[in-house]
Amino acid sequence: MNRKDFFKHGRLIILSGIGLFSAFLAYDQKIAAPGDCSVAPQCRNCGKFVQCELPQAIKEKRDGK
Repeated sequence: MNRKDFFKHGRLIILSGIGLFSAFLAYDQKIAAPGDCSVAPQCRNCGKFVQCELPQAIKEKRDGK
């Protein structure tokens, strides 16, 4: 394997890794159904808590627990 092939393969591996990681992040942030959150059973642990408009998050914000 010469130097050009080494860098070509390395570049493909890195780009594939970035693509897979991006797909994982996009998939992880989906909500299963309207009004039903599957991200975190406890709202305070969710990364979307501040912006979430689901009824359980609104109740959690209002109660302040």
